[in-house]
Amino acid sequence: MTALPDRQMISKVSQGDEVAFGQLCAYFRDPAFRLCSDVLKDEAAAQGIITDVFAGIWADRLRLLQEENFQAYLFVKLRNQLFHQMAGYAGADSREKYMQKMLAMGRHED
Repeated sequence: MTALPDRQMISKVSQGDEVAFGQLCAYFRDPAFRLCSDVLKDEAAAQGIITDVFAGIWADRLRLLQEENFQAYLFVKLRNQLFHQMAGYAGADSREKYMQKMLAMGRHED
């Protein structure tokens, strides 16, 4: 497993070091995936959120040095994307589709 990211790695990422960014992604990808897929119950949607969040972090990498705790920063970004995704279930039709999906998944786990 990749070593726990430290300030030096975060600094490298903020300077555009793609190798350091790859290491950062590798370290956090599995826990981020578990969180997103547990909430959404949809692996493809979870992967999409992770991709979007990491792409956003790369695009805004200069901001990383302002963050005291990268892990907290990452998981706040993931949480916000999850809330945004879940807002898509706000309509009655969407809620119904979501509930049908959840019921179908429950039948497959038996």
